[in-house]
Amino acid sequence: MSVSGIFALPRRGGAGPAGSAADLGGPARGDEFARFYHRWFDHVSRLVSLFGGPEADREDILQDVFLVVRRRLPSFDGVNPGGWLYQITRRQVRDFRNRTWVKHIFTRRRDEEPDALAADSGHPERALETQQKRRALGAILAKMNADRRAAFVLFEIDGLSGEEIAQIQGVPLNTVWTRLRTGRKEFFELAAKFRRINERDARAGAHEGARLR
Repeated sequence: MSVSGIFALPRRGGAGPAGSAADLGGPARGDEFARFYHRWFDHVSRLVSLFGGPEADREDILQDVFLVVRRRLPSFDGVNPGGWLYQITRRQVRDFRNRTWVKHIFTRRRDEEPDALAADSGHPERALETQQKRRALGAILAKMNADRRAAFVLFEIDGLSGEEIAQIQGVPLNTVWTRLRTGRKEFFELAAKFRRINERDARAGAHEGARLR
């Protein structure tokens, strides 16, 4: 059973509102960084979601990632750029979450803007259902081990082969298969738990509503 038939992670086309290559701290080093930025922006954007970066903070994290890329690109040997970006993005998401965790102790986090509803103005109920599914998927994935989650999403949703994932993660192929097997089991156990909690809450809400009538 494939998770891609249940949920779909949001994709973003083009360079998006995170800005252009020229916006990231002055002129780029020739055209090399601009080409790299436009070639890999969507990939990195997906990785940010994959590592549990909050959707509301995606643009900030993307900027952090590409500032690091811009600084290190001149010394990058060009071998396995997907794996190189994987490691940079994982560290930037981790560092961002560590910083915001402290901030959020003292400040109340803003609610997510319902921008997804505008995507299908003719069918708001459908857009709301899609948004709810994405939130559910995000909540489930956030509870998974980071390396297993990455292998799971790259394989089940992005459709990468085991060999491609091994290259990106920098691990032996057998490790990828182990992560996939364990990650798949972990995902569906968490999904079942999530469903049970939702059903219990729905029953409790219905009972409370009936009592108040």
